[in-house]
Amino acid sequence: MVKSIVMIGNGGHAKVIKDMIQRNSELELVGILDGNIEEYHVREDIFYDHTDQILKYIEYQFIIAIGNNYVRKRIVDQFNLSDDRFAAVIDPSAIVSDSVIIGPGTVIMPNVVINSSSTIGAHSIINTGAIIEHDNRIDDYVHISPAATLAGTVSVGSLTHIGSNATVIPNQTIGSKSIVGAGAVVVQNLSDKVVAVGNPAQVIKNID
Repeated sequence: MVKSIVMIGNGGHAKVIKDMIQRNSELELVGILDGNIEEYHVREDIFYDHTDQILKYIEYQFIIAIGNNYVRKRIVDQFNLSDDRFAAVIDPSAIVSDSVIIGPGTVIMPNVVINSSSTIGAHSIINTGAIIEHDNRIDDYVHISPAATLAGTVSVGSLTHIGSNATVIPNQTIGSKSIVGAGAVVVQNLSDKVVAVGNPAQVIKNID
């Protein structure tokens, strides 16, 4: 059965998710909601409307196509929809073990690898070419950026951003609301609300 999907968001990240949906024979993009759309209209068989009209389209499943972790969470909190109203979108090119659990509203982008017994929370982004090794625990509203590599048994807390080409060695824990910079190599645990950069990754500041 084909799932009818409405995207929330209409920026650069949404363009990629639109392509993913259109490549997936099990999904159909029927609508796009965004705060910058002033009035309802239809173009190329896809309707466009303001995000505030979301409850008019409750019969569909939604995906929040916005890269900012905090904005995704704000939208979920604002409209208070049940988990079953959100679809997980997985690109056909991704390699995902059958033992992996993926939460609602999460996006698994092209050429991602997620290996056995890993868990990905709700409304997270595993971006293009990222590798999530076995037994990882990725919490809600996380963004793993393109080409990042998380080795085995890594945990990442909610609302954390892992930058492009970052590497996390096995058995490390990264706290919530933290940022790991692009290209960083994480060789020890990181706490909540820190920014870490470099090789090896060092904390350069705390986040208020």
